[in-house]
Amino acid sequence: MFNTTDTVLINLIEVDDAAPMAGALFKRAFNDQIPDFPKHFILTATNEQGQALTLGYVHFTQHHNMYLGGGMCVNSRALRQLPQFLRAELTAQGGVAFYMLSAAVKKLNDCDAVFGYVGHKGAYKIDLAVGFEQTEHQHLIVYWKTELDQTQKQNIIHIAHEFGPF
Repeated sequence: MFNTTDTVLINLIEVDDAAPMAGALFKRAFNDQIPDFPKHFILTATNEQGQALTLGYVHFTQHHNMYLGGGMCVNSRALRQLPQFLRAELTAQGGVAFYMLSAAVKKLNDCDAVFGYVGHKGAYKIDLAVGFEQTEHQHLIVYWKTELDQTQKQNIIHIAHEFGPF
């Protein structure tokens, strides 16, 4: 789809309805329908002709003063359609998942923390590289967005843990 001479723009976009751009990817990854509530972030690659590829998707649910992240998936089929130099550049920047999650977390500015519930070792390594920290609860990780004292941190971790797997 993309030529080696194409100028390609990699961009993280937030959309209200992710189904048209990422529904099939989510279905392949999780064998389920993509969530129909906010927040949806999609990493795209667009060439000079306006052709766009969905490289990845991640979802965040607002809960109290935090976001619960999940549903992250990478479109390896689309990635193979990019010119080799661009794939190498994305890899040098940590890969699609790292690039996408880093950018998405930076856009979530109306919260104290972003949580993930991670069981996949590869995803866990990426999350830690982005800046997430392990909590005392198995699979529950946190990315702090604001300065909080230890009591405040424990309270928000407790709320996220009480939510259960997400």
